[in-house]
Amino acid sequence: MRIAILAGGSRGDYQPVTAVGQELQARGHEVGVTASSDYAPTIRDAGLGVEEIRVDAMRIYREGTVAERMAGASIGRQVGALRHQAEAMAPELARALVELWPRYDAVVSTALTFPWAGQLAARDPRPQVLMLFVPALPSVWGDASMFATRAGRSPLNLLDGLRGLGPGMAMGSPVADALAGHGIPRGTGVRAARHTLTVPAFIAHSPQLIAPRRVSGRRIVLTGYPFRDSPPGTTLDAGLERFLAAGAPPVYAGFGSQSLRQTQEALRHTIEGALAAGHRVVALRGTGLEERYDERVAFVDGAPHDVLFPRMAAIAHHGGAGTTAEATRSGVPQVVVPFALDQPFFARRAHEIGVAAAPVPVGRTSVDTLRGAFRAVGDSGTRRQAALIGARVRAERGPQAAADRIEATLLRPRRAQ
Repeated sequence: MRIAILAGGSRGDYQPVTAVGQELQARGHEVGVTASSDYAPTIRDAGLGVEEIRVDAMRIYREGTVAERMAGASIGRQVGALRHQAEAMAPELARALVELWPRYDAVVSTALTFPWAGQLAARDPRPQVLMLFVPALPSVWGDASMFATRAGRSPLNLLDGLRGLGPGMAMGSPVADALAGHGIPRGTGVRAARHTLTVPAFIAHSPQLIAPRRVSGRRIVLTGYPFRDSPPGTTLDAGLERFLAAGAPPVYAGFGSQSLRQTQEALRHTIEGALAAGHRVVALRGTGLEERYDERVAFVDGAPHDVLFPRMAAIAHHGGAGTTAEATRSGVPQVVVPFALDQPFFARRAHEIGVAAAPVPVGRTSVDTLRGAFRAVGDSGTRRQAALIGARVRAERGPQAAADRIEATLLRPRRAQ
């Protein structure tokens, strides 16, 4: 079967896509993945077909102040802030989608792309399935939806989720308009909402972090996170190895692709809070803090998380879906500084399951707060719980289970014909 995976986002969004794509390809399917020009090499390096969107998505994200608009806003407004990026990319996205659609037998959409798949399928049907890496569907349960703002079960969580879907639909409008320019009718808002709530869907993340509950009237399967592991024998940089060997395990501090002005302040507070708690630090380079600290801090351009994280005493990160999954898999306690979108949800859930300190949102960080967070996760109870949950996550079969779900959904209509 020729399967198109309609993907988009940052590096963390493409890593699980490539893991699932490689698993599908190993089963004999032909797989193509949509990717903006800045991430097309990642897809090619994974041996998958590339359907290139000829724009630099992360440049648009940073230069368009999308990240700045998200700071401190409600999750609905944060989703709506992505509309600027959609407007800039819409003509090229529409071109690529219209060109690729006839060449594939079936479609796997993701959180950022499924409205357009529904619009195209209304004119030219294809079997399709929605693969989510975040719990982006409304639910009454606080542990099952990124839109929820309350722990436990509350109808207000469902209301928050329905409110969050509105800006999400609006985010897709520029691309829907561009597709209409190619003769693909927009359809009604009611049809779009029905597609959102009824398209076959699963969440490719760990049930340790997202509870497997009924969402939008149906039970959503969680397959485990599709990690893309480093090749066997992968090692860390020699300088980093020397740093690790020179003392007790340090803590890691890094906030991924976050580009807010607040990132530097949050990282500074995190580093100094860790130092005040008696830790050495491995910190992600790129915020201008590199010359500020002594030999207790090692700055790195990046390192494979699956190799680095298990060797840390604690992991401070932004709460992205992939980073949270990798940190949880490592069995190491976490300190989460969430910025936007799904990150507050994962920060809260990591704390609720006992593997992380209470969330410290960006904009509310301080040296004292972070020092307290690092001390909190140093207790034996948190370390034991992190190790226990980590072992459970390592036992999951993320890429294989996701591919199983995709095949079960996409092949079903073909067998019925």
